[in-house]
Amino acid sequence: MTDTAHRPDPPERMCPSTPAANATVFLGMITPAGRVAYVTPQLPAEVALAASAASDAPVESRYRLAGPCVTASCGFWTGEHCGLGERLVASYQETAGPTAPELPRCAIRRSCRWYAEQGAAACAACSHVVTDAR
Repeated sequence: MTDTAHRPDPPERMCPSTPAANATVFLGMITPAGRVAYVTPQLPAEVALAASAASDAPVESRYRLAGPCVTASCGFWTGEHCGLGERLVASYQETAGPTAPELPRCAIRRSCRWYAEQGAAACAACSHVVTDAR
């Protein structure tokens, strides 16, 4: 047996801003100020989907949902990484400056695609993302 046979597989990377159709995790609620109020511990996406059933507004405009990163099936996939996460971090750092962000309590950080690729700066930018503002 080789040494690599003993290593666990990396966790499945999660997209922190997925459409409801691909969602598996209820990540947070969108506040009136347009920021994400994270939900911890992790809850299934069905919680947000059930709560939004009586509304005509898209669930994504009120809740942030996460789901498995679909890599090449996503329009933001560059072939090597998530282009959206990269752009969000660059845009956020232009306006906020290079401050060391305080990381919010996030249910998916360990498996988050943006965090894995962009580090702590992704967390600061993430809290400002509304998937569908309509």
